[in-house]
Amino acid sequence: MRILLGLALLLGLSVLAAPGRSQPAAQPGSPADTGVPAGGEIPVGCLLPLSGKYAAVGERALKGILTAAGQGPSPGGYRLIVKDTGSDGRNLPSALDDLLAVPGLSFIIGPIPSSYAAAAAGRAGRAKVPMIIFPVSESESRGGPYVAEFFYPLEEQAKVLSSYAARDLGARTFGILYPETGSGRELAALFKEAAASSGGKIVYEKGYPPGETGLPGETEWIASISPDAIFIPDGASASAEIILRLKQNPRLSDVLFLGPATWNSPLFLELAGGRIDGFVYRAVYTDFFHFGDGDWVRFGKDFEARHGEKPGSFEYLIYSGVSLMLKAADGGGGDGRSFLESLEKLASSPEYKIKKDIAGGLRISPLPRILSVSRGEIIEIMKVR
Repeated sequence: MRILLGLALLLGLSVLAAPGRSQPAAQPGSPADTGVPAGGEIPVGCLLPLSGKYAAVGERALKGILTAAGQGPSPGGYRLIVKDTGSDGRNLPSALDDLLAVPGLSFIIGPIPSSYAAAAAGRAGRAKVPMIIFPVSESESRGGPYVAEFFYPLEEQAKVLSSYAARDLGARTFGILYPETGSGRELAALFKEAAASSGGKIVYEKGYPPGETGLPGETEWIASISPDAIFIPDGASASAEIILRLKQNPRLSDVLFLGPATWNSPLFLELAGGRIDGFVYRAVYTDFFHFGDGDWVRFGKDFEARHGEKPGSFEYLIYSGVSLMLKAADGGGGDGRSFLESLEKLASSPEYKIKKDIAGGLRISPLPRILSVSRGEIIEIMKVR
């Protein structure tokens, strides 16, 4: 259940994605045809769920990987060996065996979801083959000496939001209005802890059924408490509807609304952007990218040209992490330890936060951004260094 909830939170961001052509899925245990000519290429393994309940997730991840490989730095190209891990990871052991038997395998992408990574990380580590995984939160971390984790964790989202609201905007009292889902409850708990660390006080906390946006009776109750800010860890559409309903009460006209990366969406802008502008930004949220970024624009154009659909933030997260790995593969010197040293140098830049875990693996997070909406646009307020 936790796997589903974590993926749901990630995929909830991706309201940009529209139905379109799919990359043909690999058969269980067989490599996918990536269209890269054989000979002279760098072999890269992929452990993806291309069948079973996570098949849609696997296909979306594969599209992000293919886009990264198409923009990669290696003049010889890449041989992407895609293995289907099957429903609930049942094919993972044999798929991993097949990849580790590939001569000169540079690194492994996955498995996705990251909760399947523990056993794979141990075996890949013994073979000294680096792998990259994409956890949703720090609690899903799967460390290992040859593991690179690339993620914008829920914990970081809660910290940067509460800190900005308290220290930069002067908010002291906070309300939390969250959907009764696993991810909603987890984000609510993380924000509550982060707000207290930032010197704030939680004066209101309430869950609501998933999909409920009317919240009968809650508006007056919240208005009577009058918190400085309200954190709503829901999707773009539901959060926009709740904000607009709350703002109908004059006593909540100046309240600050805070949200996680799920709000970073043109849909949120379309539904609520024109009605929450003000001299002081009234809707503040966080993500690891801004739609005005040059890299996002290049990625989006290439992705749409290749796959016939618009990408979402999930695909961009995969693309960003894999792109970093491909650069490391191009200059890694041919063995796992040199690869990781090259990766560490690449990630030791102003665009990332990087640290080593106890086992020696790398935890890489893109720099947090504080975003808002103004004059019909999503804008960046600041990067958090």
